[in-house]
Amino acid sequence: MADQYQHNIIIYFIMCKNIDSHTENENEVAKDNATNAVIDYAPELPDEYTEKDMEESRKFTLTQAISLNSMNMFGTGPLITIPYCLASVTPHGPQCMVGYALAVLACVADSFVWGELGSRMPKSGGTHTYLRKLFGENSEFGRFMSFMYFWQFLISGPAEIASGCIAIAEYLAYFSPSVVTYGYRVLISLLCLAVMFLGLYRSVKGVGRIANALMAITVFAMLFTIIMSSIGWKTENLATEWPDSPKSMVWALGAPTRFGVYDMTGYYDICFAGGEVQRPRRTIPISVVSTSVVVGVVYLLTYVTVISALDFKTYVDQYTDEYKGVTFGIMSLVTEHLLGKGAAYFMTIVVCVSIFGSVYAMACGFGFIPAAAARSGDFFQIFAHESETKPGLADYSLLLVFSLSTAWCFFSLDIVVDAMVTLLVLVQFMSQSFGLVLYRYNLYKHKQTRPSEMEEEHPDLWKMPFFPLPCIIQFILFGFIFITSESYLLYGSKTPILEIAMGYLVVGIFTFKLHRYLVGKKNLRNTEWSTISRAQSYMCCSNRSLNSMS
Repeated sequence: MADQYQHNIIIYFIMCKNIDSHTENENEVAKDNATNAVIDYAPELPDEYTEKDMEESRKFTLTQAISLNSMNMFGTGPLITIPYCLASVTPHGPQCMVGYALAVLACVADSFVWGELGSRMPKSGGTHTYLRKLFGENSEFGRFMSFMYFWQFLISGPAEIASGCIAIAEYLAYFSPSVVTYGYRVLISLLCLAVMFLGLYRSVKGVGRIANALMAITVFAMLFTIIMSSIGWKTENLATEWPDSPKSMVWALGAPTRFGVYDMTGYYDICFAGGEVQRPRRTIPISVVSTSVVVGVVYLLTYVTVISALDFKTYVDQYTDEYKGVTFGIMSLVTEHLLGKGAAYFMTIVVCVSIFGSVYAMACGFGFIPAAAARSGDFFQIFAHESETKPGLADYSLLLVFSLSTAWCFFSLDIVVDAMVTLLVLVQFMSQSFGLVLYRYNLYKHKQTRPSEMEEEHPDLWKMPFFPLPCIIQFILFGFIFITSESYLLYGSKTPILEIAMGYLVVGIFTFKLHRYLVGKKNLRNTEWSTISRAQSYMCCSNRSLNSMS
């Protein structure tokens, strides 16, 4: 009783002291009462809602998602590939546009696949995340497919980034062709990579603002190109000479398709950062499909107008493998022909900024892929690290992508494009299409046999129209593109791109087996240590119990 009485006295003393301190100044009391009154009548928002709202505001909007997708496509598009596409067929000429149009059709069909996958699985990582889910999230085959995508990404992703930097160097050669040799071209490419990395080393919101600014320049470059080329239109420049044999005809269709796929890659860029998008189940499919359709039409229009504006015979030879001189960007040549040297210098700078913006958007999405692979256990855990000062930035993952890109800056552009596309169409595009059909079939079968176990679909879920027709079109066309890749065994090509790609994938299979073995061994060791630790804890507790009893 004495202790309780003493405790009550202490509490009473503290309360009196607090009351005295508040009543010392009547003005302060009045101010406190007014403030409390305002607070009492203010609407209360749950802390969880406020935090979620703030988190959403830091993510990519629909406009920013379309900007990233479009920039990725526009820069590394016809402004780079038109002369290479013309030179890829024999005889050289505008007939290459038939194969190019097939590639555009395949990519538009593929955008429906990406749209549904992005809506069903709105997480960062893109294909790596999708393949794991489509083929069994916890199955060995699901892990294998996601690993193989990541394995090919270590080649195709950095190669695609480097191709844009190489193209910038080729355009800048227009200012001083006698100075810009191979060494300078490599140096310019590496400097572009460094500047790009610094531009991406910031928060997601900051990247989105830069994307919008670069998008404006990109749109200007494309509009200027189409309008200027249309003014210089000459129908005779579109005259073509068709191959005289079925084999040559197949090659005339197959070779340009790789440049078409290369140009179109990027309509799905936002899928790799799906976890950093506002309302992703609606934003992702809208941005992906709309970008693919609109840009595909713009590309075909650009090809036709640019080829018509300048006779391809005057420049196509410098884009062949036999040419040993310095190659220029196609828009520099066309602008000089139509408007003069001064306008060509201006257009060269605009196109370089546009290409830079494209690769910037591309690298933004690619920077999340090693992080997603690390979080799923397919790569070293260190690359799952997220910057503490830049919200949403997977900094170590981004650094790895740029480090690998430096190696590809030492190769020629056409080889980089071939290597990238051959791996992409098989491991990424065709695998996703087949996986989605299989996934939808399993869902249907599960719904028929065990409807009570089925989870309700999200109300915002977007499904592709006319399923599975887009998947079938995509699979057939991409299969044709893959099988017509340059091959020494099949076609006697000088560069065995197909054999190198398949060999690299075979090495990936053995690497996966080794990786799973090492992971299994590590997990077993961790389990053993955990068991030993629990046993030691149990023994310590038992000893303490015995000692207390004694």
